[in-house]
Amino acid sequence: MPISQTRPIKHFAFLLIASLVPITSFASVKVNGSFTASERCPAFQSIKKQANPGDWYTDSGNTYQALQLNKPNGDWVQLAIPGAHPQERWVNLNCGKADFTQSQSPSFTASQNNKRQNNQCQIPNQHDSYVLAVSWQKGFCEHNKNANQKPECRAINHNKLTVNNLTLHGLWPNRNVCGTQYGYCEPAEPMRLSPSTIKAIAPWMPNFYYETDFGEYQWKKHGACQNRADDDYFLLATKLVQQVDQSVVGQFIKANIGKSVPVTHFREMMVASLGESATQGIQLSCLNGHYLQEIRLSLPNDFEQHSTLRAKLEAYSAQTGFKKRGQGKAFRGNCQANIRIED
Repeated sequence: MPISQTRPIKHFAFLLIASLVPITSFASVKVNGSFTASERCPAFQSIKKQANPGDWYTDSGNTYQALQLNKPNGDWVQLAIPGAHPQERWVNLNCGKADFTQSQSPSFTASQNNKRQNNQCQIPNQHDSYVLAVSWQKGFCEHNKNANQKPECRAINHNKLTVNNLTLHGLWPNRNVCGTQYGYCEPAEPMRLSPSTIKAIAPWMPNFYYETDFGEYQWKKHGACQNRADDDYFLLATKLVQQVDQSVVGQFIKANIGKSVPVTHFREMMVASLGESATQGIQLSCLNGHYLQEIRLSLPNDFEQHSTLRAKLEAYSAQTGFKKRGQGKAFRGNCQANIRIED
């Protein structure tokens, strides 16, 4: 196994030492070679924030591809961690033995940073629509191969937590010309949520019962691309999930828990209740093609101006130009003809 998929007791001594390491503004440098871990250490997405989405650790004795150092002759190495999202993670050099050489020039220069800032897919507030991704947590936690990394899934799978509603994966600002690449507009911007917001979100994003890692990842990748404050963004996303959960979408899913249903039947119910043009903005996502894990709903930029879910979806359809042809396939997404809604 390339890396630990359980949440071990934190190495507080290591984290204390790591927190005292000065982080400078030197450009990182590419390296060629590998790094062999001699102990279990946290694999951070961000050195400064010590953010560790998914709570990944190196395994003693395992060898990983080395990508770059945080600076010339630096003390942090970025590794490719198989299975982690994202895979690029920073580990302190004291955690193992380096077997790599440094390139002669920095891998991320100031000019490259400026180029990234000028990338139209990384400029904040340039989105032309949103995607609201809501999860059927039971399907995800039972069938996603990395689910046991997540404390909420471990709790659900061991009957220590019950989640019977749709949950929030994310509210994603979207820019049509960027496809799925619009994001990371302000990657250094930390997430700041009040305790009351975290408490309000938790029933709709159960990871918040245990940690904030997943929320931080969603904020860094998506939330920082729009201009709402952190609390406002997550609370708005939570209200949207509640609206979907109470709609015909959530009603259909909960009425068919533990059953396998034809996707065509699911779509027919949506068209009968929401209309053809609104259903255009709905797409399913399945694990292994069969187990429902997510529903994605496309919304217009001004979705807050439309009170009902149907009105939001119809406004998106009007914005993009409604096309009836081929919508059955679009609704199905990556799912097979029949899907199972896990209980």
